[in-house]
Amino acid sequence: MTDRYVFLTSFLTAVLIVAAAFALPPFFYFELAKSTIFVAIAVLVFYGDNRFSYMLGFVAPLIWYIADLVMGTMVTNFQAFFQYLTPGQHPVLLQTPLHALAYLSALGLVIASWRAWHKEVPDKFVGKTLWVAVVVSLIYAVVLSAWYLRAVHA
Repeated sequence: MTDRYVFLTSFLTAVLIVAAAFALPPFFYFELAKSTIFVAIAVLVFYGDNRFSYMLGFVAPLIWYIADLVMGTMVTNFQAFFQYLTPGQHPVLLQTPLHALAYLSALGLVIASWRAWHKEVPDKFVGKTLWVAVVVSLIYAVVLSAWYLRAVHA
């Protein structure tokens, strides 16, 4: 039996990122590409592939966090979120509070995937599945980081 919370949090993260794509038209295709891994996790959970969906749901957001911390976008996204919550503050240009909400939803995905892995998968945590998820997540993060840096600094 697949875990509904992994599906829910991955789908919610994808929806928040796609909503941010509509809020930021210059980065529309970039945001759609950013949401693909979360859509893939939701599809894998829906079709019952527990091992790879749970491991990818655990690893992909963590590598996404690291990449965004290195590029500095996580800090600016949370600044935009707090400016949105503060009365009288004007939002930052080309920033939306939806990104910060997507980070929080992805944190829920990490927790739900960790719990579901230990509840439903009898395999060891550190094994072939972990390394496949790390490689897929690294490729995802490197491609998106290069695309973002090229788009912003071009």
